[in-house]
Amino acid sequence: LINFTVTQSGLEDQLLADVVTAERPDLQQLKAQLTRENNQYMITLKELEDNLLARLSSAEGDFLKDEALVEGLEITKRTAQEIEEKVGQAKVTEIEINTARENYRSAAARAALLYFIINELYKIHPMYQVSL
Repeated sequence: LINFTVTQSGLEDQLLADVVTAERPDLQQLKAQLTRENNQYMITLKELEDNLLARLSSAEGDFLKDEALVEGLEITKRTAQEIEEKVGQAKVTEIEINTARENYRSAAARAALLYFIINELYKIHPMYQVSL
């Protein structure tokens, strides 16, 4: 079963994204870009982890004598550190973006409240039943 009902907080979040897109498209684009980059970082880390585990499982004998494995470990470590730094910067930027987005929260909250008020008008009189 799929529940297609809308909650007030969920609608408020959707409307906040729409309001920010209308008022500050640069913020919304930056937020979308950060989300894409964070997803890409997670994919890269997973690939590095899988690659490292595959190399370790296929290594025979002394690990330290296998130069390709040691170099791979160093590259993986360096890449993971770079990604960690980028993720830290992205978190700071995301906090700044969310702080700026919160300036528009009141408009989104009012719009969500208005939706639910209009949706409940049918209880007063059937004439007010609307399909939103």
